[in-house]
Amino acid sequence: MPGFFKNKVFWSGVMALVATLILINMTSSERENITLLERILRDTYAPLQSRVTEMRDYLSGPRSIFIQKQELSERIAELEEEIARLNLSNQILRENEEEIKRLRSIINFRDNNLDKYELLAARVIARSPNNWFQSIIIDKGSIDGIEKNMPVITSKGLVGRVGSISQHTAQVNLITDREIAVGATLQRSRETSGVVEGMVEGNLLKMINIPYYASVKPNDIVITSGLSEVFPKGIDIGVIYQVTEEPNGLLLSATVVPTVNFSKLEEVMVITDFWPVSEETEAELPALAEE
Repeated sequence: MPGFFKNKVFWSGVMALVATLILINMTSSERENITLLERILRDTYAPLQSRVTEMRDYLSGPRSIFIQKQELSERIAELEEEIARLNLSNQILRENEEEIKRLRSIINFRDNNLDKYELLAARVIARSPNNWFQSIIIDKGSIDGIEKNMPVITSKGLVGRVGSISQHTAQVNLITDREIAVGATLQRSRETSGVVEGMVEGNLLKMINIPYYASVKPNDIVITSGLSEVFPKGIDIGVIYQVTEEPNGLLLSATVVPTVNFSKLEEVMVITDFWPVSEETEAELPALAEE
């Protein structure tokens, strides 16, 4: 035991422990003045602490920038997705608005012509890409009362006539088809008659068999003459664009721009029945319009 207390290592450890405890006690409380030993230690470790802080800031900077960039990228992706969704919603709303306008036009036309036609509204569901201006398919058929040769119109004017029919669909042959011929007259004079047929150029019509002495000029409105069991009288067909004298000198022909835009047909009306307007009633129409 006495040898133990004479051990220098033991006493050195005890002194170091005591010094440490005294140092902890002196530095653990808040003081305005520090000891000489604390100053020496602080000044000694200050450069090392500065380097450590600089290194920590350097390493944390790029990492912080990377995290912020990633967060911004995710936010941008979310906003782009939201913009795309809103654009789609706006597109749907605009399309619905346009459809409502077209349907309202159909309803108004039907209501204003109840004394002349029985009309059945139909939607265009297909058309041949090879014969774009010759025929369309509508979503009404024999089960809906559709029959062959029934005239088809829009509120703008004449579209064509019903061709082949299935139970739920019907093919409509457009008046731009060269196989379709429509008896026509001029709305202005009511004296000039002819036949309107399709042209090779597509979305144009040609009025033929016009007498050479007829009063016909550009911008005249061409309507159905009623000289047919298929098409009622007075339906707009198109507007005269150019008048040409035939080589024989006895007849005229005219290029006609249709009043219907056949490339944008979406809804049509099938005339399932109509009542011819008498000459007396037709004569009274202008007077009624003036009133």
